[in-house]
Amino acid sequence: MESAASGILAGYNAARRILGEEPILLPKITMIGALSQYISDESVKSFQPMGAAFGIIDPLEEKIRDKKERYQALADRSLAYFKTIDL
Repeated sequence: MESAASGILAGYNAARRILGEEPILLPKITMIGALSQYISDESVKSFQPMGAAFGIIDPLEEKIRDKKERYQALADRSLAYFKTIDL
């Protein structure tokens, strides 16, 4: 899934570049944005490939102890973000 999402984002950005548009840079509140920033971070000394992990997404403002509720809130925040952008 991570590879497919990365490929789709790369395809979108290749097309946007050809059209002279700015690339889509997803924030760390989205899984693919967090993964993209992790893989692009030059400060990571001992890079290890990773798949989707909630631990790399920016934390919520409010603390939610229940893991299932916290993951749902993280997903809801990400989905809300995607509703605000034009892909």
